[in-house]
Amino acid sequence: MARPRDRSPRRELYRPAQPRRARIGLWLGAMAMALFIVAGRLPLVVETVYSEGIYRYIVWPLAAFSSLFDSSLSEIIFGLVGLALLIAPFAGWRHVRRRGFSRLRASVGALVRLTSTAGYAWFVFLIVWGINYQRPHPVALFHLGPMPSPEKVAVLSEKIGRRADLLRQGLSEDERGVVCLSQPLNALDEQLTTLQLRALRRAGLKGMAAGRAKAFRSSPLLLRIGVSGTYGLFCGEPNVVLPAAPGLLPFTLAHERAHLSGLAWEEAASYAGLLTLWESQDPVLRYSGWLKLWLTLRPTTQGRAAGVQRDLRAIRAFYREHVGAAAPAVQAAYGGFLRAHGVQGGLRSYGRFADLVLRRIARDGFPPLPPGVDSAEPTSVPPSDAAETLPGTTSLRPDEPGASPSESTAGAAPHALVTPAQPALSEPSGGIQQENR
Repeated sequence: MARPRDRSPRRELYRPAQPRRARIGLWLGAMAMALFIVAGRLPLVVETVYSEGIYRYIVWPLAAFSSLFDSSLSEIIFGLVGLALLIAPFAGWRHVRRRGFSRLRASVGALVRLTSTAGYAWFVFLIVWGINYQRPHPVALFHLGPMPSPEKVAVLSEKIGRRADLLRQGLSEDERGVVCLSQPLNALDEQLTTLQLRALRRAGLKGMAAGRAKAFRSSPLLLRIGVSGTYGLFCGEPNVVLPAAPGLLPFTLAHERAHLSGLAWEEAASYAGLLTLWESQDPVLRYSGWLKLWLTLRPTTQGRAAGVQRDLRAIRAFYREHVGAAAPAVQAAYGGFLRAHGVQGGLRSYGRFADLVLRRIARDGFPPLPPGVDSAEPTSVPPSDAAETLPGTTSLRPDEPGASPSESTAGAAPHALVTPAQPALSEPSGGIQQENR
């Protein structure tokens, strides 16, 4: 026979103010912090044991499951996590007050419940993806050489612009003369998956074949806050926002797919995205990568071919039309999130992928042009006729023109966020920084 529970006033007086699940959340948060600190001191162990081992067994089933659905599961999961964090303090207050404690004690209870809920979320975040932030620095991870001299950077930057000019010739255009991509998202994702596996294999890393790219139903809202793509880490799902800025969708999707492969640092994901596009023989995909690189190095129309100039102006117009006043606040929040996880410079890490590319090109040279691309120099528009500096851009788990761009909010790796009010970048080495972890 079950023993009746003691409901006496004395017994009730000594019952804890917080339920056991709240105390568990606090412990999980403390464990997550300790794990993250220890992992930061052992990057090679993280690389060998977690990123190239445990992580893959975690993310593959998640990505395979999410691929069964046409709609993005990331939107639902991010919404539920946000809702839980929003409700937590109110639930904590109500729980403590119902037990007869004072308002002051209830206020503490609200804070404890919020911290506990965040502890659950952060613990899961680290286990399923976040420890990848403690992998070796991208320069070491991709076995890159030293940074070239400023003089060589200037020369390479001009050659990068000319490479974009060459690839732009003959590409399909819309009625405005702006490059257009007619390939459906599913077909593009399938093509990029194969290319990225090959590119990462060449770099000595493992890619992820699972997962399926999806477009957010909430794309209009995400565009308003400057997000062009997001990696849904809780379900192994690369997501993009549609419509995308002209010419940049392939790069954005390749960036998000690199996050799926465990490349958490934004410059590492962008660098892997560019390597992915370099593997393609399709001039459209190659052009997307070089266009993004030019936007990061010198977001200006000066000296570029007429078609590239039209694309650059169309990109600027796209962001002016879609990005709202809330974008800087979202930028700041995500930048703080990146810095808290050891990413030097926060959002500036998006632009640092050009640093990695310059190291690679200075050592190995430019990749060959794809077959069928005319190597003759295209005609550029004289600076006096059309030279124009484009505003700097920033991207979140976002990604577009500028020194720091592509994929979003906590739990997602944001991408391309463009803020027209940002200062212009015009120097050959703009956004290039040499940082070591």
